[in-house]
Amino acid sequence: MKKVGKKRFFDDRLKYLSFIQNTGEKKAISEKIYSYISKLSENKSYIRVLDAGTGDGTIFSNMIKSFHKCHPYTSLLITGKEISYEDLKNTLEKTPDRFVEHPNLLITMTNVKFSELGSVEGSKKIKGKKVREFNLALKNNNSFDFNSQITGRFLGNFIKKNWGIEIDKNGSTSYSNPCIIRIYREDNEKHLKKFLKNDYKNNNYDLIVASQSYRAAAPVKTKVNNVIGPLIGLLNKSGKLLVTHTCGGESINKILKLAFKDKEFFPNTAKDIIEYLKNSPFGEGGLYGFSKPINYYFRFKRAPDQTVTELFGHNSDAKWANILYVGQVVEKDIQKLEGDPRLRNKVRKAIDNTNQLKFKNELFSITKVR
Repeated sequence: MKKVGKKRFFDDRLKYLSFIQNTGEKKAISEKIYSYISKLSENKSYIRVLDAGTGDGTIFSNMIKSFHKCHPYTSLLITGKEISYEDLKNTLEKTPDRFVEHPNLLITMTNVKFSELGSVEGSKKIKGKKVREFNLALKNNNSFDFNSQITGRFLGNFIKKNWGIEIDKNGSTSYSNPCIIRIYREDNEKHLKKFLKNDYKNNNYDLIVASQSYRAAAPVKTKVNNVIGPLIGLLNKSGKLLVTHTCGGESINKILKLAFKDKEFFPNTAKDIIEYLKNSPFGEGGLYGFSKPINYYFRFKRAPDQTVTELFGHNSDAKWANILYVGQVVEKDIQKLEGDPRLRNKVRKAIDNTNQLKFKNELFSITKVR
């Protein structure tokens, strides 16, 4: 395997694409979110939703679909945070039909950090960098024309020019330019105009979804300070943050422990995060209520035909890639395993002898109660 520099788990596109194609995680997460969308207030003329990491856009699109089913006449202002150029394109390509189904829709995409989400819409600069903006008012009333405009050269040129990433000497990924894209139907502009300039009083969110928004192996303090803390600060009164993350699963953990016996890939749970929040400045003062965490599961699906690799056969290879992705295993540990033929064979046999890989996620909610 070719040696590479430091990189975070979501920067490996092949493992990510293998995981979303070969498992049912996107469907499982979407199904957990639906009930929360159905319970959003029916007494408001608009609802604000944030997907704090859209990935390929599947969950983002599914949220819009379920929102229309439950609230067909309510304006939906939905923001997606995504730093990846490829995932931004994948997300936008799933939206043309949504504008036909739910005309009173405003989609906002941005690439800024969690701590900057609350200020990007009203700022000209962030950390000395000019905020690059692009508003796209969709003409006509059909998905064919909407798709042509969303994937067209004007928005495409803006994205190519501005939606880049920078990696610092510590391997941390950030944006080249803070960006914000707004897309809406021109024939519905009169209902959304006041939101385009951010001149309304309350720009916090009624629902925020944070799906796999941090490294599983990160300390609780890091997860709270970098992700959960900034997000709960964006909630409306009665607004809800849904947090879901991986915790491996019995078969996954068994194989990871065999391959990397000295590593702990899932050192803390949702319960640990909630306890930390209750005793931190973020959770003090009784501002927030916390749900009891729940577990849900999804499975490895039959892998499509793939090139047989030197290390694993194609079905085992797909399973192994998914296990590495869920464990967020760093490259140096993978290379160390590859240098140990006996251990490699043990891992391969363990994968082959596992009839079904069953992945486990946790989900909990944080509600702003006052």
